[in-house]
Amino acid sequence: MNKFKLSLIVVLVLFLTLPVITFADLTLNIIAVNPTDESGKEVDVKFYLPRELEPEDVVDTGELELDYDVDKEVYFVHNKINFNAKESKTFKVKIKDVWIISQEEIDILKKQLEGNLAMSEEKPYFGEAEVIAGKIDSKLDYIFAQQKFYSEDVNRRIEEFRAYNELLKQLKEQVYNLEYFKHNAEALSELNQAKTVKFVLEVKNPIDGLRKLKQKHYLPIEVRAEDVVEKRGFEVRFDEKKQRSFLSKEDEFNPGETKKYEILIRDIWQFPYKKVDGLKERVDQAMEDLEMIGLDEFMDTAKYLFEEIGRKTDLITASEQQVLPIKEHIGLHRVNQKRFNEAEEDLERIIKMIAIAQAKKLEEMQDSTVSNVLSKLKALRGLQALSEAIFKKGISVNLTWKIIIGAMGFVAFFTILHFFIWAKRSKLMGEENTKDGKVKIVPKPGEEKEEEEA
Repeated sequence: MNKFKLSLIVVLVLFLTLPVITFADLTLNIIAVNPTDESGKEVDVKFYLPRELEPEDVVDTGELELDYDVDKEVYFVHNKINFNAKESKTFKVKIKDVWIISQEEIDILKKQLEGNLAMSEEKPYFGEAEVIAGKIDSKLDYIFAQQKFYSEDVNRRIEEFRAYNELLKQLKEQVYNLEYFKHNAEALSELNQAKTVKFVLEVKNPIDGLRKLKQKHYLPIEVRAEDVVEKRGFEVRFDEKKQRSFLSKEDEFNPGETKKYEILIRDIWQFPYKKVDGLKERVDQAMEDLEMIGLDEFMDTAKYLFEEIGRKTDLITASEQQVLPIKEHIGLHRVNQKRFNEAEEDLERIIKMIAIAQAKKLEEMQDSTVSNVLSKLKALRGLQALSEAIFKKGISVNLTWKIIIGAMGFVAFFTILHFFIWAKRSKLMGEENTKDGKVKIVPKPGEEKEEEEA
């Protein structure tokens, strides 16, 4: 057991500081200090690396070794090191700069966005799609501008990267989803982008003397820096551990003074209720497709999911006209978003059932076709076996033609023979109705018999 604690100080230093953002290796300077008078002690130096790093991103660990913490799900460097009394040591760990969004990636996303918009040009929702595309484009520009703004401050750039990482993932999903405009353009265009909500902050100096207070106010988890319309002198920062933005400000307070701040935030908790109509249309179409395929094994489950989707979407629609205080407004939005996500997941389950049903029908058709082919092959094998039994060998091409010609000749002979027999017999037909070479008229039923000369 160690008899003293080891102090660790970590400093992040850029190898290269350039005005234009480029990928460059970073150095983590891990400073370990023995604060005691004891020396010659072996201490386990341990430092957890940033969670974004993967093994290939760790270029050089120096005296330390790389390992993985299963519980925390992050990599760390460690080693047992001897320290003298009051000694401090610096350990350098070289890592790749993974907190950069490249210009190439932004350009690719924008190009794909333009392509998606071009495909919507003749669609009835094109006007709304243009608006949504413009908003996505602006968000991409903002995210890229933030990292350029903090290009010389690595810590702040990493902070901004983490703040907007989830948003960037959402934007990528929207850009690469070719159906996104079709299902969401009209719904998202209904949102009032100018609508704001007000957060009121009250801060009081609890002591009788003059005091500078360092303020830190956490914002709702959905809020990011660009959503804060009126900051009132606050700086919007991001807490990586809590995954939330917060307002930071140092202000001077008089004895017992209370200050009130009104922060305006864009209302990002508006739910696009038209999305519900689009979801219902997709669900109805999916059920029609499943019924058309006609796989009974899935119908009970599909109907249950269909009813669940209807129940959740009805609850969302029922809340459309409610006007609520800000906290309840945020809570209702989160509940409705959860309901909508669950309904979409149920729809995905129905779509998977359709795919399975289609695959099964195709498999049955293929099996039927293969069965027919096999039965024909079996018949051919039987004919081959019969020919081998009769002729002691397979039928040759010449022999096949001889059999065909012989069969045709046999049919022709009997046809001609039948014709001559029929012609001969036709001359004798009706002789029972003649007398002395004269034709005997056969009377109709009920009439007297008369003889007339032909």
